[in-house]
Amino acid sequence: MHVLFIVNESAGNGKGKTVWHRLQQQLTIDYEVAITQYEGHGQEIANHWAQQDDTKKLIIIVGGDGTVHEVISGIVHNHAVVVGVVSAGSGNDFARFFPTFKNAKQIEAYAATDMLCASMDIGKLQLGGMQQEVFVNNAGLGFDAYVTKYINKSRLKYYFNKIGLGKLSYAAAVIRGLFRFTCFDVTVQTNSQKLHYQNVWFVATSNQPFFGGGMKISPKSKADDSKIELTIVHNISRIKLLFIFATVFFEKHTNFRAISFLQSDHFDIIVHRQNIDCHTDGNYIGAIGQDTIVHCTVQQQAWNCITLENSKNVISQ
Repeated sequence: MHVLFIVNESAGNGKGKTVWHRLQQQLTIDYEVAITQYEGHGQEIANHWAQQDDTKKLIIIVGGDGTVHEVISGIVHNHAVVVGVVSAGSGNDFARFFPTFKNAKQIEAYAATDMLCASMDIGKLQLGGMQQEVFVNNAGLGFDAYVTKYINKSRLKYYFNKIGLGKLSYAAAVIRGLFRFTCFDVTVQTNSQKLHYQNVWFVATSNQPFFGGGMKISPKSKADDSKIELTIVHNISRIKLLFIFATVFFEKHTNFRAISFLQSDHFDIIVHRQNIDCHTDGNYIGAIGQDTIVHCTVQQQAWNCITLENSKNVISQ
């Protein structure tokens, strides 16, 4: 049995380093560790380590949603690898749905077993005819990606993390963006349907319910049902949108006519405006142009997630 910790010490404004040092002092099993040094390094480490042989392996990520995205991107369809996470980020949306390790004792107990796991879906986004990205939690076009870009460029998350309020950085960026963002029109095609939406704020593509540090944007999403869900917010004023964001935490937003929900195993999204921002799992991936087709699909049984007894996280079997 092989155990590798992939640690992002910078996650959560240094929380990753603190959490890892605490785990180190408590671990008694044999393991390897790799510290990420730059953006994308987690994917490189995971991909290289996973391909060494066909022996069953356990990769434990110490970091936030961005690190989780990188690592799982590196082991897609490698069924010898099981993924566990020790949350150490700002939003930690992954941990709100998937089982995660809480301490060293739990890790060691799991490693001593047959390492039971569940096969999870992964979402895939193709921008136009070239760029392809996967997502574990969610992806988005429009306002949510616009907010993500701002958070990544600004020092907002850093300052909120500094005072222990990292989860509020997204909410603060949302309020700022409400008065700066310009809406756009969208056409969505799936199977025999072709739907048009005007004055769209964003199109969120979900593989699990949560985004933005705890907002349950897509309550029906599950990561093992071979489906992805679209949440489209359209034809609503800035003030009403702010109110809706407040209701998302309590799942009350599903009652608003300005929010449309679609479910399928694939979508084609066509945006009718230049420079619409895009993200996958909170990582800004760029802007797309007028009439670009964004192809969204789901890949079944793409990666293995730990299964823990008495976990509060519910995944259908």
